[in-house]
Amino acid sequence: MMPLRNLFYSTLLAFISLTFPAIAHETVDPPGKKVEHPHNPGKPVVVPTITTPKPTKVGDPIKPPRLPVNPPKKLPTPTKVKHPSKPPKLPVNPAKKPGKPTIHPTKQQNIKVTKAEFGVFRRDKGGKITFIPTKKVPLEAGLAYGWRLQLKNYKGKVTWKEIFRLPQLPLTWGTQNGENFSLSNNGTAAVTTRTDAVQKGMITNSWTITPGDPQGNHLIEVYIGDQHVASFEFQVVKPNQKRKKIVKGKIQS
Repeated sequence: MMPLRNLFYSTLLAFISLTFPAIAHETVDPPGKKVEHPHNPGKPVVVPTITTPKPTKVGDPIKPPRLPVNPPKKLPTPTKVKHPSKPPKLPVNPAKKPGKPTIHPTKQQNIKVTKAEFGVFRRDKGGKITFIPTKKVPLEAGLAYGWRLQLKNYKGKVTWKEIFRLPQLPLTWGTQNGENFSLSNNGTAAVTTRTDAVQKGMITNSWTITPGDPQGNHLIEVYIGDQHVASFEFQVVKPNQKRKKIVKGKIQS
């Protein structure tokens, strides 16, 4: 009969060996030794060999496969951009100041003045105009006076310029449309430029007496192109109150 103390220890060891084989292996009898059965005294029991599995070596954790990474393509080397060249300066035509219209001078065509006359232009009852040469112009409102030039063998158009000088400032100045007309600073001289078609070799210009025109010495100078072709000196005088009449070859006043 096994003492009670031995039985207790044997039972404890059996329980431990069943529950914790590794501990039993370390603290109980070596494997292969015959020991009494804890419940059947006298019956030998061979201590089983308990093999503790060897821990497997845990190697390095499996690294995820490295995916081939395409290296970034080299960016093209930026080309140096030259500073943009300054745009070419386009010629800018300055705005023309408003002024006198341009008069194209008459082409030189060997202009030769064969006759230069100054006088008054009278219109009869039938409407016919008669030119009367004179150097005295009566101060009669509506009376026309002026000059005419005969050109030798000239055809086409001609550009002429007239400078008209008065002894004092008139009440008014007036010209026809289409003429290039300007006054001097004091208003006593006028410059007229015009292009006319030569008719029968002659060009002419006239003025009309208006109220406020001064009496005295007047001067008209005529140019064709840059050539001075004529000068006319005349007087504007008061008209006679009594006109002489011709009766049968006799002069009566």
